[in-house]
Amino acid sequence: VREIADLAAFEEAVNPDAAYNPVPDSNPFDIALLNGGRVLVADAAGNDVLVVSQNGSIDWVALLTPQPNPAPFGPPMMQPVATSVAVGPDGAIYVGELAGFPGVPRFSRVWRVEPGSLHVTCPSAACTLVAGGFTSIMDMAFGPDGTLYVLEFDEAGWLAVEMAGGNGVAGGTLNACNVATGACTVRAGGLSLPTAVTVTDAGVVWVAENQGLFGTSHVHPVP
Repeated sequence: VREIADLAAFEEAVNPDAAYNPVPDSNPFDIALLNGGRVLVADAAGNDVLVVSQNGSIDWVALLTPQPNPAPFGPPMMQPVATSVAVGPDGAIYVGELAGFPGVPRFSRVWRVEPGSLHVTCPSAACTLVAGGFTSIMDMAFGPDGTLYVLEFDEAGWLAVEMAGGNGVAGGTLNACNVATGACTVRAGGLSLPTAVTVTDAGVVWVAENQGLFGTSHVHPVP
């Protein structure tokens, strides 16, 4: 094992999110492979997507910008947290977000970043909305037919789970989305704190459920 790049050092030096969060932070949460051995990193604390080369060079691809907070408490703006990144069959970069504090349900979104983009903000001409109305997106994955699977942590939101002592409240959801139309349907509901999704070449969808209780976490295919 060897270190390729220091993401925290990059955020400390560059901090693409400085206009909204002057104190730099880093929490790499998800990765996706690009051609040529480069890797995309969704940095949850940096609120951005980075690209890392094998030689250790780092640059930022997209920055998620705040949206108004509709809740009667908390800050006036909610900071989108980049929790998932996937490369679509069209070569575009898809980014899933978890709405920051107070984590209002149905305010998480999926963005599409134009192939080859650097230093773009979401929303913008190079970063457009694919679908919204999600709650606390944790992971995304494309199937072989181009379907984008979007995994939600809990329909009540991450803050409700935290207030419940780390236990599920309303259950998580796996959605199947058409990125061309933005239409999504529920593939599975009532999941217990799901954290990851992947799809095999044969189209079998696998989900990891955290469950919240020691010894009960498991990985399973979704019917």
